[in-house]
Amino acid sequence: MTNTPKRQLRLAWGGATDQGRVRANNQDAMFADWGIFVVADGMGGHQGGEVAANLAVRTIANAQRDTAEELHDAISAANSSVHNTAAEQPELHGMGTTVTALAIIQNADGPQFRALNVGDSRIYRMRGGQLDQLTDDHSYVAELIRRGELDEMSAASHPYRNMLTRAIGVHPEVEIDEWTFEPVHGDRYLLCSDGLTNELTDVEILKQLQRSVDPSSTARALVQLANNRGGRDNSTVLVIDVHVENINDIGEASSFTAQSSPILTSPEEPSTEETHTTKAFRSTAESSANKGRSWLYDQVTIKFATIVIALVLAVATTATITSIGWYARSGYHVSIVGDHVVIQKGRVGGLLWFQPTTEEWTEIQVTDLVLADQERLRDGETTQNLSEARNFIANLRERLIRTEAGN
Repeated sequence: MTNTPKRQLRLAWGGATDQGRVRANNQDAMFADWGIFVVADGMGGHQGGEVAANLAVRTIANAQRDTAEELHDAISAANSSVHNTAAEQPELHGMGTTVTALAIIQNADGPQFRALNVGDSRIYRMRGGQLDQLTDDHSYVAELIRRGELDEMSAASHPYRNMLTRAIGVHPEVEIDEWTFEPVHGDRYLLCSDGLTNELTDVEILKQLQRSVDPSSTARALVQLANNRGGRDNSTVLVIDVHVENINDIGEASSFTAQSSPILTSPEEPSTEETHTTKAFRSTAESSANKGRSWLYDQVTIKFATIVIALVLAVATTATITSIGWYARSGYHVSIVGDHVVIQKGRVGGLLWFQPTTEEWTEIQVTDLVLADQERLRDGETTQNLSEARNFIANLRERLIRTEAGN
């Protein structure tokens, strides 16, 4: 009889997310609970990206995921949910999201890690002072690097470095990268969106992970550092620490068991850095208990006619503000923010208190443009939709390439 040491797996984790210094909203989403950790980075415009990321994360978190097959089905279900929602709602057409997940599954040898990935959000593992990227980016530039047609330095400034070759919700079916590996004591895992990796090098990320601080503090420090470097995109970080201990009690089950423990920690309490997805899965009992009596309940002496008039005025005011907001937010235009050419949603210069928001950031700098294009964009180039704005950017890039070639 082999006396195999009995072991137990314990995890500690923490996360942080932020919209960054440029984006008007946060299109990232994350979820962390015992046995499942997910980061998603949405795409598809101001609303679509946020909807796609949150819908995918919610679907995965609510699915059965105890086995490798169930995890695969959960990602596939997320893909179907995003794809079908986009098909049913025209305003969400073209939306999609990355998804990267780290989960615990049970098999004959005990709990193991199962990793799954679609898109360019990443999973890193720090072991013995060395950082390894476990996932492959599903992007056009990453494919060129893997084929040896592009080096890392050129990739950093490539105009199509953010173009994905695979994403959740874009097609009815999706190919998923997935693999299984053993939990090892002392490992530290990092799940993140590209808002972090576009601002920080792997060496800089490693330095932060090597600091002997708790996962929550580490996650917040990484997000803050990404913002300090420019914060051009939303950044989301989950940090998971692995603890494996031997158990010598004969009465314990003789297998590698996973269970909660005093070191087990949950995600941060709601804060300005927490995603809407995390809030959605938090119990509503506390907020419900804190609700006081309604204004109408307390104001029992107010006459019914006064209440009706107030309601009519409130509805009329809301309708007026909504109409103005819709008009102010309709349409797109290409303009200059800082020293970069960007696509913005809304009217040029804004309307009343409704200001345009940055929809997409490009690598094109003002100094690269001829004077005529500089003047044109300073006044804002109005387009009917996002597709027309992107076509304008594409034509602008072609003119720049011809100018650099001397044609």
